[in-house]
Amino acid sequence: MKKYIAENFLYHIWDEQHIKDTIRTVAGTKIEILFQGKWNTDAGPDFVNSIILFDGKKLRGDVEIHKHEYDWKAHNHHEDKNYNNVILHVVFTNSQNAEFTISESSNKIPILELQLNLDQQIDKLWKRYGQKPFDTSQQKTIECLLVKDLRNSEKLCNLLLNLGNERFLKKSKRFSAELYNSDFNQILYEGIIEALGYGKNKMPFFRLAKLLPFQKLKTFMNEYKDFKDIFCILLFTCGLDLHDYKYTFIDDKLLQRFDKVRSHLHTKSHQSLQKDDWNFFRCRPQNHPVYRLWQIAPFLYTALHQGNLINSIVALFSFGDTQKIDARKIEEEFSSLLTKAGHPSIGSSRCRDIFSNIILPICYVYAETLHYDTLQKVISKVYGDLPKLSENYITNYMHTLLSDGIHFRINLQMQQGMIQLYYQFCSHHECDNCVANLK
Repeated sequence: MKKYIAENFLYHIWDEQHIKDTIRTVAGTKIEILFQGKWNTDAGPDFVNSIILFDGKKLRGDVEIHKHEYDWKAHNHHEDKNYNNVILHVVFTNSQNAEFTISESSNKIPILELQLNLDQQIDKLWKRYGQKPFDTSQQKTIECLLVKDLRNSEKLCNLLLNLGNERFLKKSKRFSAELYNSDFNQILYEGIIEALGYGKNKMPFFRLAKLLPFQKLKTFMNEYKDFKDIFCILLFTCGLDLHDYKYTFIDDKLLQRFDKVRSHLHTKSHQSLQKDDWNFFRCRPQNHPVYRLWQIAPFLYTALHQGNLINSIVALFSFGDTQKIDARKIEEEFSSLLTKAGHPSIGSSRCRDIFSNIILPICYVYAETLHYDTLQKVISKVYGDLPKLSENYITNYMHTLLSDGIHFRINLQMQQGMIQLYYQFCSHHECDNCVANLK
């Protein structure tokens, strides 16, 4: 049976921690697993943000799991900087008797040999997990002491609302700090562009917005009169070649336009990113940078044509004190700004993410900066009235962790409170500090 053991089976063993109470690495270091980490759905190590004691010294980092120790080199991890944060290499069998695995940065990574440290016989574990696909949603592996301490749903509800407000104000404070060397048009532009990258390409999209700022892009409006030209300018600045892609919207006329823009920008020594700056690993066609830029180009062209991005966004919140505020309607009106009839849209879920995480806090800072008290109140009410966003691996984990205490409908503010709770305590497995500070 051991011949057929796959890494998928080993993921189950590690995630459920079917490991003896007292374990040592191959080199003899005593270790204690405080938190096994979160399953990584992207490129890189199998489990991230693990917390492990090595002879009593706490380390936070990643865990990579293989059937054999030599699989590390076979998979070229020794040449991949994405694995430099690995603190433990878990293998089923260490046939080469190696004491350490060497990372790209030449660090010695301790090895844990599973077959010598299982808490049950391998045959029993195989019957339970051998043919079971690995569930990428984090399982509930600890009892939430906070839920146990709060004892009722009302307290948990109020706690999440307070944490959600704290998270919103922290975002607003961060955007406010960015104004020191920027302006509202630029930070809105940066936020929207960065959000196109999801988790995989947020950084290169952010670098794109820095390399080609809103004001500089606006200078091209005298020379280019169409959103397709804006698309070509953005794509060239990304370091990507339109000729390399086969999307249905790419025709000969668009390719000719791209070539013309590229030639013009070359004469101006226009700076650009490199293709290697982008992460295409498991990147679905609809999430590809080329397609994302094509989706957003009409909105950017309109904003550039109007000359002022912040004014058109703030206008969405123009409500008087006595006028009824419809949070969903305001959100939908923002989504309509990003949509062009007959043109691919970035999708309602992504529009909602941008509105909640970018538009609301930046407009709140705008109102705060200009002392528009009514506008601040409107934005706060919209934030409190909106339904939650689509779930992600963090909110799924938090739902599982807090399941015993949640007997109420989660809205956006509470969901953001869950994320704040996760980053503040749960991701570090600091249960005692959490209870001491939040009860």
